[in-house]
Amino acid sequence: MSAAIAQGVMGSTLDIDVWIDLPPRQYMQVQNIARKAGAVVAANTVVYLEDGRPVNFIDQVTGLDSFESELRRSKTAWFNGRNLRVLGLQRIQHCKQILRRDKDLLHLRLIADFLKCRRKGARRLTARH
Repeated sequence: MSAAIAQGVMGSTLDIDVWIDLPPRQYMQVQNIARKAGAVVAANTVVYLEDGRPVNFIDQVTGLDSFESELRRSKTAWFNGRNLRVLGLQRIQHCKQILRRDKDLLHLRLIADFLKCRRKGARRLTARH
């Protein structure tokens, strides 16, 4: 959901999920980078940033294509003071539709509402020109 919020969707989430292109057993590389950046390691795939936000490192995302394929489709969004590559809203929707946890159902509605507003705004701009 962090990626959706970075793209303008109104919502909230407690953690940040970062998809890494490493085999599961190489999480130590990510932990070492996180430590150097000031994060505290809580588990093999979880760190806490200096401001307390949890970051989950994941090596697979349910319902998506390979990391390389999704990276080619990804978008750039301003997040936490820098431009990062993030999954596009349609790809986020796709994952959440498969998982269908309670929070995913809420997030799906928020993303759908945002996309609907964006389409309406684009139609109005096109109609004016």
